[in-house]
Amino acid sequence: MTEFICNSLKDTKNAAKYFSRFAKAGQCFALFGNLGYGKTTFSRYLIESLNKSVGAVLSPTFSLVQVYDSEVTEIWHIDCYRLKSADEFFELGIEEALQNCITIIEWPEIILHLLPASAIKIIFIWDGKTRKLIHESLCRK
Repeated sequence: MTEFICNSLKDTKNAAKYFSRFAKAGQCFALFGNLGYGKTTFSRYLIESLNKSVGAVLSPTFSLVQVYDSEVTEIWHIDCYRLKSADEFFELGIEEALQNCITIIEWPEIILHLLPASAIKIIFIWDGKTRKLIHESLCRK
């Protein structure tokens, strides 16, 4: 388990740079945490660290998916918050992205059983004073 204290944007950016080392085709980053805990900010920094010339990095909350280029492969930033079932995930055509692209998935709980075992699980915690990012191995129940 790896833990990062992220009480500032700089801390969050540094954590994203750390995780960018693991980014490769087929790598999935599964981001868990409550609303407002920093998942989208972390995602923005992770995408920016993989593509220095990327323009605005938008939240995929309403579009469900945003796709960006990188030097490695495409980056799919996915938000599952509004999905009602795992079937909706398949309708987005994401299976191929999980195999061939870098995927960053916010609110992955509904599709946890579909994620590759190699997915990097990052838990966002905030106790009102300290924000933490905790990296754990992906465990399915």
